[in-house]
Amino acid sequence: MFAGLDFGTSNCSIAVIENNTPALIPLEDGKSRLPSSLFIEHSNSTPANLTTDLIAKQICALKEDPRVSTSLNHEQLVNIARKQLRKAHRLNTANDQRAQSIVQALAANGDLIFGEEAELTHVSDPESGFYIKSPKSFLGADINATQRAVFTTIVEKMLAFIKQEAECIKQQELSQIMIGRPVNFHGLLGKDGNKQALSIIDSAAAKVGFKEVQFLMEPVAAAYDYERQLNEDKLVLILDLGGGTTDCSMIKVGPSYVHLIDRQDCILSHTGKRIGGIDLDNKLALMALMPEFGKNTVLNNGLPVPNHLFKQAVSVNDVAAQQEFNGRLTGKDIAEYCRISPNPKLNRLKTLRDGKFGLRVSRSAEKAKILLSDQQDILLPLHYIETGLDIPVSRAQLSDAIADELSKFERLMKEAITQAGATPDVLYVTGGTAMSPVVQQWINSAFPDLDIVIGDHFGSVTSGLTTHAQRIFTA
Repeated sequence: MFAGLDFGTSNCSIAVIENNTPALIPLEDGKSRLPSSLFIEHSNSTPANLTTDLIAKQICALKEDPRVSTSLNHEQLVNIARKQLRKAHRLNTANDQRAQSIVQALAANGDLIFGEEAELTHVSDPESGFYIKSPKSFLGADINATQRAVFTTIVEKMLAFIKQEAECIKQQELSQIMIGRPVNFHGLLGKDGNKQALSIIDSAAAKVGFKEVQFLMEPVAAAYDYERQLNEDKLVLILDLGGGTTDCSMIKVGPSYVHLIDRQDCILSHTGKRIGGIDLDNKLALMALMPEFGKNTVLNNGLPVPNHLFKQAVSVNDVAAQQEFNGRLTGKDIAEYCRISPNPKLNRLKTLRDGKFGLRVSRSAEKAKILLSDQQDILLPLHYIETGLDIPVSRAQLSDAIADELSKFERLMKEAITQAGATPDVLYVTGGTAMSPVVQQWINSAFPDLDIVIGDHFGSVTSGLTTHAQRIFTA
């Protein structure tokens, strides 16, 4: 059986074809969207053996639980039951042996924690294990051999989990997979980084049991999803605003092209940049939150606190920045700055570093971005940093913070149009970053004369990948 997999920077989803239509499969809590996060506990555990009988009994218990929605279908109940059984197994089998490194933890733990559960586990007790957010954003980076081995294993674990969940729910083996890829992976290595990232994902997919693996550009996949609703040919500009990358493509879609196996002649241009929703979150954290952590403070010796410390603190998708920020020398520097600072807010930066709250601050910035979709002004609670700390954030601050990034998005789109040498009939927008009213307002103002269609922010790419998988694997 074939499937389409969006192995995204922020979220993952997988789908199969049912009744000639892509059908997304629930991966966590009955939802088809699995946050791209995992948590590896220090304590050792063995894989849970989730038998059919155990799952059936757990489903019966769920149906009798008044807190569980009666609208959930059988597949969603299976997904929820499996998660509950895995958690119970971990609690019952964990021992007191503690892994000292992430390499040891990956080797010793047969049952990792994924998705939203991983995020919440890290938030509740950062010291209980190793938390990885958005592993895809590291695959194209300048990483050493040890780091590459770690991230390869992490990708294997995530793909194995997704494959296992999908196969259990659909009761069929998935042997062929169409995986989405950005035009350019996040990182500074260019083509070498893209090659490295694809090699890691390809080898991981093969290792977990996929017998045939193919890749498709994510914006092209989004175009194939849009094509499903067309009854006339269109030249479409795709804008895929992802979590770690932003990609554009100009492509011919419609009834005249839908049955073609080879669509290369339909694709007129590709542009992509290693910047996405996570970078917007980091920028908002830097510009709106870090002033409350002492950013722009002038010390008693007349020198400013180095600005790079605050940038490192929020750059959670930068391996080198995180290593330096969490290093012993940086800790000593921050302690000294706090000692000679007239601004007590700088102590919050020390708390952030010492408590390993960087990822939690990033999560708070993302929360602020989401809340500002419905409100002009919010109070963002950061009580984990300091009791009673509520930071006011406005939609205007968000707009100012990400203005440079929005300009880069606009240049990507115009470059795609220039490369194609043609004017698009329609702009098709997908990706979770496009949900922000600030981003939507920018799109409308940047291209006022273009018809704009907003796709499924989190499902368009997956559906398009599955559509193309059907075309390729059943040819």
